[in-house]
Amino acid sequence: MAVSPIRPETVMDSSLDALPALCSPGVARAAHASPADPIAAVTHPDPYPWYRRLARTRAFHYDVSLKLWVAASAAAVAEVLDHPDARVRPPGQPVPPALAGGPAGDLFGRLVRMTDGPAHAALKAIVLRYLVGLDLGLVRVRAHALAAALPRMTGDDAHEAMRWMFTLPVLTVADLLGLPLERDADGHVSTRVAGFVSTFAMAMSPLATPAEVEAGAAAAQWLTQWTHDCTPSAPAGTLLHALSQDTALAGIDTPTMVANAVGLMIQACEATAGLIGNTLVHLGRTGQAAGPDSCADGLVAHVARLDPPVQNTRRFMVADATLCGQPVRAGDAVLVLLAAAAHDAAGEVAPTAAGRPWTFGAGRHGCPGDALAQVLAACTVQALLSRGIQPARLVDRVRYRPSVNARIPQFDVQP
Repeated sequence: MAVSPIRPETVMDSSLDALPALCSPGVARAAHASPADPIAAVTHPDPYPWYRRLARTRAFHYDVSLKLWVAASAAAVAEVLDHPDARVRPPGQPVPPALAGGPAGDLFGRLVRMTDGPAHAALKAIVLRYLVGLDLGLVRVRAHALAAALPRMTGDDAHEAMRWMFTLPVLTVADLLGLPLERDADGHVSTRVAGFVSTFAMAMSPLATPAEVEAGAAAAQWLTQWTHDCTPSAPAGTLLHALSQDTALAGIDTPTMVANAVGLMIQACEATAGLIGNTLVHLGRTGQAAGPDSCADGLVAHVARLDPPVQNTRRFMVADATLCGQPVRAGDAVLVLLAAAAHDAAGEVAPTAAGRPWTFGAGRHGCPGDALAQVLAACTVQALLSRGIQPARLVDRVRYRPSVNARIPQFDVQP
């Protein structure tokens, strides 16, 4: 089955001053008003002049209306992400209340990216080792093979772009894990697993409706059971087989291993979809050609840096501390503006020596799948373009899904 409809929610000069407008002239006029706050900036047509100003003038400050601290400059963002008392979940709340007490909460609470402490460190080391060691050439081969097994469903470019954004990356990760993907009599691959992953990802949002949370619980149960049942037969050399062996040796229980195998598919869903969509928007507004894989890689890396899919993240203080010269209290929340750090002219150095875009974070919770995500995005963009998708047609009817942290274009069906 196809992924459920999404709810309404030139190689460039590296100089920030040389950036072309991200918006078309009409959109730029509509975007003249600045975002109301850092949350509104996520889905604003062009928030980047505002982010740059914030990074320059209010590097670290308390937002009275949002009731949290805001880190905007590259230096402030790096300091918060590196602080040992800045955790990914609020004290005493390991799982969002809306998800607690069911399969969605159980899955969420076991995800390595949602936990801190020794258990997090041990599991993160295993996951990092395998993701860093991935053969990206093999990833491309598998992604292109799966793309060939995904037929174009309609003649509408917007429908196809939205479908592929949330499908091909997830299916590729499932394939790399060694999970069996169903095919029909014509050899077309089923997108069912991508539909369940997208449904659970929606439920994780603080904007999720009760119906979406309920659907997310059912999706979590299906994904967990399916992955658990497939683990014993995962072929040697696959990620799932390797994770199963190494987590067992490290004393990590099977439910946690299974949850984090599912977590790899979840991480390939919304953020990667945003990176794909933002790349298509860039192509549509600049008229730039994507070219072969190598050109697409550079384009995706550029977009990840300057129109990032993950615009912010949060940290929660577990002890009184000093951040950026300001006293903060245990229980305080910090909104970490990754997108502002990326546009900070005073601190353009990326959070890693390799120049990894800020959207993938830094410190102990930096995303270990940054290279994988960018390859998946480049492959998906290439697959869409090769099937005749015209980005210029997509940007005529683009808006952004409501979200507190992810910048994901929604391309509306052409009338």
